[in-house]
Amino acid sequence: MRIPSIVLLQRTPPQNENKVPFKEQLPLRLKNRVSGKGGSESDVACLHEMSVLFACMKGADFNESACSKEITSLKKCYKTFLDTKKQKKAEDKTGNVVVGRNLNYKQLNKYLRSYPNPE
Repeated sequence: MRIPSIVLLQRTPPQNENKVPFKEQLPLRLKNRVSGKGGSESDVACLHEMSVLFACMKGADFNESACSKEITSLKKCYKTFLDTKKQKKAEDKTGNVVVGRNLNYKQLNKYLRSYPNPE
């Protein structure tokens, strides 16, 4: 089978890396601090339990006595959510860096102050 010359002309050879100059747009180093803008998390607490409760309430014509089991499970889930949130806030306030957990911006800034970039 013969390859037409048009197909060979359409293929461009790879560019030579030595002929392409590197232009630095931004400095290739980290800043000495992190902004806290992207650190806000949207915690959705007990979504599954809430949907089960609403389904039960809809089936029971919004009679709360028929859905007492679902109400207690929602309250229990929300209490554990508040406890873990309070515990996490207390850990973040101490400033201790916990290995294996995502750090918030305050902990990152404290860590980056220990190792600043040379100017």
